Amino acid sequence: MAAESIIDYKKPEFPKIENTESGITTRIEYIGSATTISAALPAVGDKWGNYAGLVKSVSKEPKENTDILEVFITVEQPKDNTDIEPGERVSVSYEIRWVTVERPMLEHPQFAIGEGGANALTSADIADIEKWRAPENPREKREKYKYKNDVFEFDYEYELSTNAKLFARGIELGQETFDDKAPIAVRISEYVNGPPPETTAGLKGDPDGFPNLPNGFEWRKETADSTRAGGALKWNLTEEWLGAKKILHDRNQIYWASPA
Repeated sequence: MAAESIIDYKKPEFPKIENTESGITTRIEYIGSATTISAALPAVGDKWGNYAGLVKSVSKEPKENTDILEVFITVEQPKDNTDIEPGERVSVSYEIRWVTVERPMLEHPQFAIGEGGANALTSADIADIEKWRAPENPREKREKYKYKNDVFEFDYEYELSTNAKLFARGIELGQETFDDKAPIAVRISEYVNGPPPETTAGLKGDPDGFPNLPNGFEWRKETADSTRAGGALKWNLTEEWLGAKKILHDRNQIYWASPA
């Protein structure tokens, strides 16, 4: 280890330390007696004083016709990411945004099967609607919201239920999807001295600890992005949850009941 024996020759504004994604870089400059300074300089790869890392470079600039020498020493400590511990959360902020999400009309609260809406469809209704809209169903029957049952030889026909007729009318008007308004709960956490703890996305679950969360929604975590912010020792974790009246699936499983 090389002691910083020429500390008295160090320029007043040094050392200058910079934290980067690659590690810690320290720059020290000295000026004074060339004889004294030259005899005490470290070699590349030495430990130098109490500075983090090892000497990366040493350069000298003699002052012409004097015994004055100016020296520039750079010490570097590369960032070791092999066994880094999770950092400390120092701040957190919350946001609520509303976005437009296109959903199938079958999910609309007025029609959704089993949801108790004013015109909730049944399994039979959905089967009847598909038969009514089939290309082979004659036009004259489609116009009356009926379809022919081809199982029988005689011209037997079925008529859609009142709720199914309302849904079918929407199909005729081009309304097979609707624009739902969905909340997005955003949490932004700042960490220092290490990255955020491990997290994941794509799974159903409520945002924990979120203030003033809109009521009446189920949630799926859509985003968990960890990014460096301001050097090697600071990270931002952005988490987003998308709300829906009913979450029917996430990337692992479905969330609807089997029919009786």
